[in-house]
Amino acid sequence: MESFEDARLFAARGQVREALEALDALLGRNPRQVEALLLKASLRLGAREGEEALGLYQRAVEAAPESSEAWNGLARCRHALGLDAEALAAANRARDLLPLGENFRHGSSVALTLVWCLRELRRYREALEIATDSLERSPDAVLAQWASVVEEELAEAEKTEC
Repeated sequence: MESFEDARLFAARGQVREALEALDALLGRNPRQVEALLLKASLRLGAREGEEALGLYQRAVEAAPESSEAWNGLARCRHALGLDAEALAAANRARDLLPLGENFRHGSSVALTLVWCLRELRRYREALEIATDSLERSPDAVLAQWASVVEEELAEAEKTEC
């Protein structure tokens, strides 16, 4: 009987088939195991199986409606599918949940998702504000890089308007 840690190790080693088999076994025993749903969804999204990933993320949100991680996963999946307005709504929900329990650990990840969604919606100022606020609380190299991208795009958009 495989554990979640086994599945996670398979995934980390790039053994996707083995990871999915282990996750299927876990979900067969407990279909609402949030960690397993999130990892399987992430693997499916990585394999460009967005619709299946979307269903798994929705199941994770249903199983753990107060999980910032689950809502953020749903937001990232929707973003990957080009559903940025829906992704933004899910990311905002993830942000609203950050003060609860251990959700604070996902602050930078949620901020990054918000930046991506707002950027796609060409809401550069809001994206930059979220990135700046998050970076003041917790340095994050990836978020800082995206903040620079958004800053450049905002400057370009302002030039175009003139």
